[in-house]
Amino acid sequence: MISAETFPDADVRIHDQPLCRGTIACPTNDSAYQMASKAGYAAKMKADGSPKLKVIVADDEQIIADSLTLILNRSGFEARAVYSGEAAIEILGNFRPDVLISDVVMNGITGVEAAIAIRTLRPDCKVLLFSGQAATADLLYGARAQGYDFEMIAKPVHPTELLAKLRTVAIS
Repeated sequence: MISAETFPDADVRIHDQPLCRGTIACPTNDSAYQMASKAGYAAKMKADGSPKLKVIVADDEQIIADSLTLILNRSGFEARAVYSGEAAIEILGNFRPDVLISDVVMNGITGVEAAIAIRTLRPDCKVLLFSGQAATADLLYGARAQGYDFEMIAKPVHPTELLAKLRTVAIS
């Protein structure tokens, strides 16, 4: 069941399970987006002046992928939502991302497996994984054993925290 709560700080927190495993906080008005932009989180262009950073957002919880994509697009990124690890790999045929943001635990191919496949096909693509589940540690350990070290952010994630982390990952 998905539920939403509104808070006085102009956020809506969306929950996909009673334990809030898939919680994200979404600004509901332009002032929240403007605050993120004023804080230096907008990504109108890459540092070298070339077009917007392209981002794939992969999460099997469609409302989370769509919400994060909306936040990123309104913050100056060119973001696309996909709902599986397989779809994250398939979209490479017509979208060349600079960054992959992916949930770790998804049905089918996990976010870690998708990240490894995307890095194999696009070595310059940065990866930012997020999860609210304990099973994440084992998946990340397996990736590290194969020589991959991905950035991680925990759910729930506030948009300003996500944008700050994305900016850091994109310039590293």
